[in-house]
Amino acid sequence: MSKEQYFENKNNYIAFEDKAWVTDYCQRNWPEEVNHILRIADDAVEHTFLFDLRWDMERTYEPVHFDQEVDWYYMPGDDPEFIFQFNRHQFFICLGQAYAMTGDEKYAKTFAELLDSWIKNSPLTEETKQTTWRSIEAGIRAETWVKAMGYFKDSPSVDDGLVKAYMDCLTVHAEYLMTTYKHFQIKSNWGVIENRGLMEIALALPISDRTREYLDAALLRLGEEIEVQIADDGVHWEQSPMYHNEVFHCYLEVMRLARRYGIKLSKKRMEKVRQMAYANIAWKKPNHCQPMQGDSDETDIRDLLTQSAWLFADPVLKFCAYDKMDFDGAWDFLKEGIEGYGKLNAQEPDFLDRVMESTGNLFVRSSWEENADYFHFRCGFLGGGHGHSDKLHVDLVINGEDILMDTGRYHYVPGETRTWLKSALGHNVPLIDNQDYLKCRDAWGVDQMSAAYFGGYKKKAGYRYIQGSHGGYLNGNEGNVWITRKVIAIDTDLYLIADEFFSGEKHTYQQLFHFNNQGKVSRSGHTVRYSGSRTDGELTVLTEGCEMKLSDGWISRNYNQMETGRQLLTGKEADGFSSIITVVSGGEKSKYKSPELSLLPVFGADPSVPLDPSDAEAVSINWKGKNYVVILAHRDIGDSCDLLTAGGVKGLGTVIVFDTEKQKVGGTVLHW
Repeated sequence: MSKEQYFENKNNYIAFEDKAWVTDYCQRNWPEEVNHILRIADDAVEHTFLFDLRWDMERTYEPVHFDQEVDWYYMPGDDPEFIFQFNRHQFFICLGQAYAMTGDEKYAKTFAELLDSWIKNSPLTEETKQTTWRSIEAGIRAETWVKAMGYFKDSPSVDDGLVKAYMDCLTVHAEYLMTTYKHFQIKSNWGVIENRGLMEIALALPISDRTREYLDAALLRLGEEIEVQIADDGVHWEQSPMYHNEVFHCYLEVMRLARRYGIKLSKKRMEKVRQMAYANIAWKKPNHCQPMQGDSDETDIRDLLTQSAWLFADPVLKFCAYDKMDFDGAWDFLKEGIEGYGKLNAQEPDFLDRVMESTGNLFVRSSWEENADYFHFRCGFLGGGHGHSDKLHVDLVINGEDILMDTGRYHYVPGETRTWLKSALGHNVPLIDNQDYLKCRDAWGVDQMSAAYFGGYKKKAGYRYIQGSHGGYLNGNEGNVWITRKVIAIDTDLYLIADEFFSGEKHTYQQLFHFNNQGKVSRSGHTVRYSGSRTDGELTVLTEGCEMKLSDGWISRNYNQMETGRQLLTGKEADGFSSIITVVSGGEKSKYKSPELSLLPVFGADPSVPLDPSDAEAVSINWKGKNYVVILAHRDIGDSCDLLTAGGVKGLGTVIVFDTEKQKVGGTVLHW
């Protein structure tokens, strides 16, 4: 088939007038993105490759240059992810966009040369299925090739011979993808990515009985996958926002293609895509990035929210997205999408906190502004190979700046670094004997899996209460310890974190916290102070007898990027039950004033004899001109000690907060 015949399908190319219109829009509204794309395209002309697009799953920071012909199997260092990322050909789209914006034939010539080189040098074999032809890369290439080719309809460098070779190779991709749908694909992001690609090919190739079979198979599989992989709260089961958003992008692409080709999609399944968008709203940090949970980078997600807002005509999604169509969305939706998005109203979400009970994620925020406070509590299932040992982990942002944060992923190479970042040691969690509760077999597999128990959330009288537990240390090897973490938020800028360790054995019970490395971290006594660019904060360990060690750790905000951070390990040895109580707070720099904190004795039926701390503890908090008393009972209530007294207040329950100026009896019971 000739080039002319391929482009008889008007959906296979971007018309000249559309290129001119979108180019003008992007140059006026997204000049930094235009320069970025041109740099990537210019690098490709010189056979130089650096993967730093926003959604490159495995970024690089050192350019790789080929003096002569490109080696598609090249692997610098020991990380095969370079091969995989390289062979996804995202730079083909950059070449296309550069050609559209400049009309410079060098970009079309480079595209033709590289595409021809890949087709000739990368045959599908059993061996290449492990490198250049992994099925996930085949699925991604389907999108990058079809989109890229759409920019070169009028280029003399893209001739009949190249288009025929391209179409023949797309057919090989499709036939291959028809065979890859197995147990793993049904539950994995791989399956969604592969079948999104199969749909791309089915619609790009000339209509035939076989391409109809491609399309039917792709739609059937994509329907099955979204039913299996997306939890009731809209979160992808692999518990990694990065891969949630890879899957989310795929379904947005399915919707885009369905809209263009007049394909009817299941309303039920598209509602699941909308739920994925709302999960992004819930966990979007004040800096507009996804949290670094599991194998995730610190990536701005407003582009995906922008595209989903247009596809769903959803004002709430637009409020959380860009105020104008993003760069990639402009090229995908063209003038219609750009103008239509501009006319769409924006509406602030009607929620601040969001409980995602199915996956065990909870988010608290003070507002939707960039200087908001934000708290994330994590107590859910592992999520497969991209999940981390992060049960009971917390993230904290105050005044728009991270204080406590996840340490990220860095890379997928088996070894000490990968294990540390996946383990409990890389998270803000309670620990036993400085040991992880999972055992990594390699970069992906783990042993000693355990269930998490998300204990719920309550907001009452302006306070928030969050609880979770897990039995990861009930493994019979390192010991038998049950852990419960209780979090009481006096407000969104002050949190009491109480960890309870239930055991009949002797252990060292610990808390571990990782601080944002973009501020200065120092320690004075039992208080660690964070001083950032616009936020100051403190973390104080109130429990007596705890040893504290502030040391260097790691933080990886993006794949292949590692920085030094500061971490606090605090703990004490105890025989049987123990608890550790910590208070963390923060505020705007120069305006922040430290809370006054102290432990109080708790009394039961006998007002002259304090209860043992293993029964109940209390904390006095002087904060912003108010005094609070928090009573925490570690045991069940119902005997002679059930009415608890501390600091002149008394009440009944296992978690009670008193504003001492207003309440002396009863208090606000957050947990009975």
